[in-house]
Formats: sequence, structure tokens, C-alpha cells
Amino acid sequence: MSDKSRMRIAGAAVVAGLLLGLWGALAENPFAQWGGGDGIAASVNDAVVTSDDLTLAVEAVAADKRNEMTQADRERILARLIDEELLIQRGIEVGLVDSDSTVRKAIVNAMIITVLGDAAAREPTEADLETLYSESPALFSGRGRYHAEQLFVRKGEQSAATIAAITSGLAAGEDFAALRAKHGDAVNLPMPRGMLPQTKLREYTGPTAAAAIAQMQAGDVSGPVVVPGGVSFFRVVALEPGTPRPFADVEPLVEAEFMRRRDDDALRQYLDWLWSRAEIDFADGYTANPELRP
Repeated sequence: MSDKSRMRIAGAAVVAGLLLGLWGALAENPFAQWGGGDGIAASVNDAVVTSDDLTLAVEAVAADKRNEMTQADRERILARLIDEELLIQRGIEVGLVDSDSTVRKAIVNAMIITVLGDAAAREPTEADLETLYSESPALFSGRGRYHAEQLFVRKGEQSAATIAAITSGLAAGEDFAALRAKHGDAVNLPMPRGMLPQTKLREYTGPTAAAAIAQMQAGDVSGPVVVPGGVSFFRVVALEPGTPRPFADVEPLVEAEFMRRRDDDALRQYLDWLWSRAEIDFADGYTANPELRP
């Protein structure tokens, strides 16, 4: 990633906290005459503070100020934006983007918010929700209970080979318990033996795995399912089907599940695009599989 690209991302992460939600706050812009040529208020080394940046910041201050904004106010606010830009540039210069986990997480979170914000523009239709409801009846049934077993493979250098060995063994009819004893890793929060409602399954396995288990029948074994920390295979020992609930009663749940899947798909597609345009080389003995990301 170039310094300029990092600068733009870091700048967005910092300044967005100050300016988010102010865009379009006023129907008419009383500060429009304060913009510079070509939409630039100031240049700071290789970066710029745009007149839009300044206008939004002035609007934010004006909203909490009783007196009319003055030229001195404008100059003070522009100085603050330049301060921010200089601090961002210095942070990049001293390597905070590469070394400081707090800064990196802030940038990652800002990018995720941007991606999911674009996805949220698509609201589900009634047909979307009815399709999801009809395709996943067990997910929205009341009081279903499941006795499931888990074979967990922790994320690591050899995980891909281990997953392939388990998949091959299951296809050949090998015993689930034997494969777990041979290849399985310890789970941080193991599922208790016996019947569990789906709400409890979610606590132990996460929503993706719980949804997969809800679609299985007794005796079924799942393929690899991404879970926190790695990948799991599940076998349903027994189940007590839940009572079907009318669509009208569970529509809010269906909508929440639709939006969870929509956001998950949007983020995965964006990350796949980033992988496709990046040059990634692995050192000897290391590999990564983006299809196994949680």
C-alpha cells in the first residue's frame, strides 16, 4: 500500500468520527462562499484539506454556537483540520499504521463500516424475507433442540491438510469419533452433551454453525464450517424438531437473519476483490485460505 493510499484511509478513519452524520444537515449552505479554488482549502505536503472538509467542520461548530460564525472561527477550524492532517502524516511517517494495533483496528473498522454501509442500501423486500423463511424453516421454528458433536480444527499452518484428511475420511465412511480423536483440536468452549436449543448452540458454535446444524437431520455430518478460531465439522446425534411458527410471528427474526447474511456476503465479496488485486507471496511453510475466514 502506498503512503498516499494509507494517508487517505487513515485520514478517513480519524476525520469521519468528527464529521459523520453532518453531510446534508443544512438544506442551504451558508458557508459556500468560503470555498477555495478547485475545491481546495489548503494543501498539506502531498495531501489536501478540501473546501467540503472545511464546510462540514464549520457546520458542526456552528450547530453548537449561538453567535454568528466569523472569519476568525473559520481560520481556527481550518487550523485544526491541518493539525489533524499533520498528525496523521506523522503517524504514518513513524510507522503507526504498520505497528500500532489501535490505529490498524480503527482503519479496519472504518473500512468495514464503509463496506457495510453500501450493502445496507439494499433493503430486503417481502419476497426476499418469505424466500429465506421458506428455505430455512428449522431456523425459525420454536423450541427445536439438538444433540450435536463437534470436530474442531484450529487455524494454523497445517489446518488445510487436516481439513482435507477429515473430509476424505468422512467420504470414505470413517467413524466421526475416530476422526475427532485423530485430528481434532481442543475447543475453548466445548458443547455439553445432550439436547441444546438453538439459542444455546449459537453461544457455543457461533451463528453460522448453529444455522447449519438447524438444517441437518439426525445422523447427518456437516462439511467444514468456519467458526471462531478455525473450522469445525458437526454430527447431529439426535434432534427434537421445533414447532413451525407463522411467518408473521417471526418476520423480525427473518429480517435480522437476512441482513446478517447480506452484510456477511458483502464483506466477503469485498475482501475477495482485495485479494484478487493484491500481490501476496507466502514464505516457505506458510499458506492461507481466504475461504476459511470466519
